[in-house]
Order: sequence, then structure tokens, then C-alpha cells
Amino acid sequence: MTSATWTATTDQGRLVGAARYWSLVRELSITNFKLKYTGSALGYIWSLVKPLAYFGVLYVIFVQLFHQTQDDFGLQLLLAVVIFNFFIECTSAGLGSIAGNGNLIRKATFPLSALVIATSVTALFTFLINMALVMVVALVAGKLRFGWQMLAVPPLFVELYLLSLGVGMILASVFVFFRDIGHVWEVVSQLLIYVCGVVFPAKRVISTHVTLPFHTTLAQIYFANPIAQTIEDLRHALITPAAAWSVSITGAALFLTALALAVGCFVCGLALFRRLAPFFAESL
Repeated sequence: MTSATWTATTDQGRLVGAARYWSLVRELSITNFKLKYTGSALGYIWSLVKPLAYFGVLYVIFVQLFHQTQDDFGLQLLLAVVIFNFFIECTSAGLGSIAGNGNLIRKATFPLSALVIATSVTALFTFLINMALVMVVALVAGKLRFGWQMLAVPPLFVELYLLSLGVGMILASVFVFFRDIGHVWEVVSQLLIYVCGVVFPAKRVISTHVTLPFHTTLAQIYFANPIAQTIEDLRHALITPAAAWSVSITGAALFLTALALAVGCFVCGLALFRRLAPFFAESL
């Protein structure tokens, strides 16, 4: 066999392997999405009802009681809830994706990363449905912004997905060996909503004049958080110019830090998962 023939055969084998892998991910994702609502009276409608109910509670507390009504904050809050819910759903589902499939892992041989990616794709299905709802509401209210700034939406979605998948892989890997991480993540998830810019606009953080070491402000550090940065940028891109681009708040260095954190979480999560995957079966 010539080197050219060997290379062609190897490349073909890789393509076949990749096609099988993504076919598996697709089937697992669709199955997870269907099973998620099997047996419920409302079925897939729950994918819309749950974020709306969560939004309703936060709206009453922060908009009606605390009077955060500036710059159409109700619509900003709805968008932030959808984004935050995707992050929590993706990471929480990823956390149990390996430990919850012990029987399957012991009986069959397949790439285990497909289980984590499938749960993230299932969460992505729900996220896209909810984002469609947000855009319909914004369009009906006359608040949906059309313009060049909308070109930033796909890269922001990719950033959010990589961050969520990366954290999900880290949690899935650690949870197999340390089950306490599930309880820890539940507590962290409850706290994150207050440190990710969900329940208040960026102006509230910017107006808090707290100077930190190295001549940085509280707002700069706050929006170096990839979740807060993504929420604020999507608010600007889709709903209102009153929500500033995060780079105008943090500066270029901290903005790149937020992007690096998102990509870094994905790279570290993938590396940790590959490192620990050979030991999963014996620990389940």
C-alpha cells in the first residue's frame, strides 16, 4: 500500500468515525429532549412555561417592588433569564450525564464525551426555542433592534455554548469521583444569578464607584465575567443601546480576559474529561 493510499484510507476512516460520533450525539440529544417532557400534560410547552414563570417572579420583585423600570428593563430581564437558564441547564445536565448512565457505560463502548455533548445540545434546543420567544416579544413590543450590531449575536452564542459545555465537562468529570460537587453546584447556581448581571442593569454596577487594586473598577471586574459579559452584549445587540457593549465598560484587556475564560473553560474541561474518562467505568 502506497503512502498516498494509506493517507486516503486513514482520512476516510476519520470521516466515518466523525460521522458516527455526531450521529450518536444527534440521536442522544433528540432522545433526551423527548424524554424530558414525556408523560407531562403540557409536553414541550414546559420549555416555554418554566423560563416565563421564573421571569415572572423576578419581574415582580425587581421591576415592580424595586422599580427597576428604566430602559425597558423588563425585556432585558427576560433575555437575561433565558441566557442564564441555558447556562444552568447545560451545566447541571452535564454534571450528571456520566454518573447517571453507569449501566450504559459499563455495557457499551463508545466515546463518553458524546453523553455530555448530547445534554448540552438538548439544552441548546430549549435555549433556541426560548430565544425565539424573546425575539417575538421584543418584535411585538417594537423593541427588537435591527442593524449591524445583530452580527455579534452568533459569536456571542458560540462563546456562551463553549463556556457552558466546558463547565459541564468539568462538573461531569469531577462528579463521578466526588458526589458532593452536585450539592455544591446547586448552591453556586443560586448565587450566580446575583453576580452575572441578570436581575439589574449594568448602570447599577457602573454607578457603584469602588476602586480596586491596579486601578480597576468594580464594573470592570464584574463584566470580565463571561456570563455577565454575554448577557450585557446580547442586550445591546438585540434590545436596547442603553445596555452598553461590555468592552466599553471593561476595556479591551478585560474583555479579552472574559473571552479567554470562556474558551479556557472549554479547553480545560475537554482536557480534564479526556484525562479522567478511562477511570469512569470502574468508579460507577
